[in-house]
Parts: sequence; C-alpha cells; structure tokens
Amino acid sequence: MKMRRNLNRYRFFLPGRLILLLVPVLLLFPGDGQGADKTFRVGFTVPLTGAFGKDGSLVKDAYVFWKEAVNSKGGIEVQNRRYPVELIFYDDKSEPQTSAKLVEKLITEDRVDLLLGGFGSSQIMAASAVSEKFRYPLTSGAASTLRLFDRGFKYYFSLLGKAPEEVRGCVEILPSLSPTPKSVAIIGANVPFSADAADGFRDYAQKLGLRIVHFELFPMSLSDYNSLLSKVKAKKPEILLVGSHSLVAIRTMKAMKEIDFSPSGVFFSYGPTVPDFVDSLGKDAEYVFAASEWTPNLPYRDDFFGSAGEFYNRYVKRFNRSPDFVEAASVAGAFIQQQAVQELGLKPPLKDPDREKIMKFLYSKRFDNFYGPIRFAPDGANEIHPPLVVQIQGGRPAHVYPPDAAEAKPLFPMKPWKTR
Repeated sequence: MKMRRNLNRYRFFLPGRLILLLVPVLLLFPGDGQGADKTFRVGFTVPLTGAFGKDGSLVKDAYVFWKEAVNSKGGIEVQNRRYPVELIFYDDKSEPQTSAKLVEKLITEDRVDLLLGGFGSSQIMAASAVSEKFRYPLTSGAASTLRLFDRGFKYYFSLLGKAPEEVRGCVEILPSLSPTPKSVAIIGANVPFSADAADGFRDYAQKLGLRIVHFELFPMSLSDYNSLLSKVKAKKPEILLVGSHSLVAIRTMKAMKEIDFSPSGVFFSYGPTVPDFVDSLGKDAEYVFAASEWTPNLPYRDDFFGSAGEFYNRYVKRFNRSPDFVEAASVAGAFIQQQAVQELGLKPPLKDPDREKIMKFLYSKRFDNFYGPIRFAPDGANEIHPPLVVQIQGGRPAHVYPPDAAEAKPLFPMKPWKTR
C-alpha cells in the first residue's frame, strides 16, 4: 500500500514504526523486476482528519480489506495471470476542494488504473466531477445526496440508494410500533446528505399522515445541541428523526440525555452503525434506530467473499470490530470494478478506452454478491438495493425492519433516561 502524506502528522508514521509499514510492501513487490505494468494501481482520497475523519477511516479500512483479499490470492486474475493491487490514497481533510485536487493528482501524476470513492457527499461531489472530466469510473459506497445524480454524469456509480430513499424504512416502520406514534420532529445538519435525509423523513412522514411538530436544519459546526433539542423537546414529539453523520448522532444523544429528552423513539439517517457510536455512548446508545443498507444476516453471497455472514466474520477478524454498511458497500464497489477488469480481460496499465469499457460494463449488468443486489440506473444510483432499519440492542446494530428479513424485534418505546 503506497501512502503519500506528511509523515509527521500521523502517529503510525513514527520512525520506530516506519519499517513495519514498509515490510509488507517489500514482501508484496519483491525485487524481481516488476514494474507498474505488473500491478493494478488503485487510488482514492478519503477524509482521515476533519469533521468526517472517523467515518472516512472506515472507508479506508474497507479498501485495505479488499486489497488484502485480492492479493492473498495472488492478485486480480486476468487471462490466466494475476496482478497484485497497489493502493495509493490521500487524506482530503474533509475538504471537498482538497478532494478534487488530490483526485486529479491520482490521475495525472500517480497514473492510477482505477478510482474508488471516499466518504461524504460533499467530498464525492467534488471528486466525481474530476473523475468524470478524465473519464474514470468512480464507485462509491459512502455518498448518496440527490445532487450526485442530477448532473448527467456517466462515470459515477453509487452502491447506495438516494438519501431520501435510504431513510424510507425509518418512517415506514412507525405504524407497526406499539403504541403507534402520531407525531414527529425532524432536524438535520445542513450539509448535502443529512439535509436530503431530513427532507426524505419529512416526505415519507407526510405520506403516512404523521403530524410534523418541528422541522429544522442546523449548521454542521453547531456546538450548542442542548438549546436546539430543548426547543424540540418543548414541542413534545413522540419520535425524533435526525438527518445525521456519526458526529451529529453522538452529539444529539449526549444532549438528549443532558436535558432529559426522552421521546418514544429516535431515528438517525447515519451514525449508529459506525462503531464509534456505541464506543462513545456505551449503554446510552441502546434503543436507537438507524437507516442501513446492509446487515450480515441477509441471504447474500458470492464466490469470492462467500456469504454476507462470512464476509462479516472475516472483517471482524481483520479489524477486531464490526463493519459498517458503508464499508460493505465500499468493498462491493471495488469488487465490481475488479469483476469488470476480469471479465473484460483488461491488463494494467489501463488506457482511456479500457475505462470506457468498464463504464459500459457496470451499466450493462446486475451484480449479486455478499452486499446484495446491484443494478445501476442511468444516473448512477443503485436502483434495486432495499433500505433497512437497525436498532442498537445489546451494544450492536440489530436488523429490525423489514420484518421478513429481521433478526430481532424492535424495542419500543425507548426507556426514559431516568429509568435506565
């Protein structure tokens, strides 16, 4: 794995550890005359610092997992020869403009063969504009704002559904709960994904005839969550729906406890599936619902990773934690580009006509693997992946909706803070 960064900024680049980092590279690419044409150079930018640093590190782990899985078999097999994968990635610092500049660097200076998406709709908006300019397919498992899909792009592919669709299950589950909620409050961070998610919550709530007692978007930089949630608490909603990222979700839950705000249920568009949510909140994370697009109990499989459950177990063994659904989606995005290269018989280094073939291949097929069904609409969205709902039960996300595939029943209503 080739990493180009300011070495002084990261603890794992301390001199005493640098040799350990280089050893696997030397083992992977021994001095036998191998050049760039003997490996697939795969690039991505991802936030490892800044507002989305913890979320972005999950996507990085996903691509490392994919690379290691591929290289454990000798590399990507093309026409009876195997080509190892080399990852080249940069920290975009949660800054869209930095992401765009680094993607162009990956293409024009590092001359990567394939591109993968990072984390966050704003970052992916910027990155995919560059990949479209240079006609590089970019598969993304961690961005779903509507704005990604209305630009007429041909080279952007999302493993996720669109943001409003992702949260549909969080509203559809409400009539099945007892006592049945009648009122909701909706808040969301005013950045592309979470704002779209808040709009999705509102649209589906209106369709179900729920009473919306409060709707508000707030800046991502908000520090005073207590005041915001005190205002919401005064409206006495039965359900709180939050357009969120993991940092927003954690801050919301901490503020709810501090002001003793205990609605019957709280649902997030993103955050509780990230391991840091439970790590940060402990038992206070219990009862929380969240949108998801993958769980390991689903009956999905492929010949490379095996079943969803087998993928999950291998991931836990590698990183000593459960994978978030965006990690599963990100691995799946890399995997379908791998499949494209294999089925098209493309050898490194790839040329522009090769990447055009990959683009057309991705549109032409339905993929079924450990992540589930994937078929891309003309705008690049995954049009057949169903939205799910999970709930933190016993310290982990349990699949609770739709009921025909659920592994657990919803725990409802949420226990008030004072009785826990």
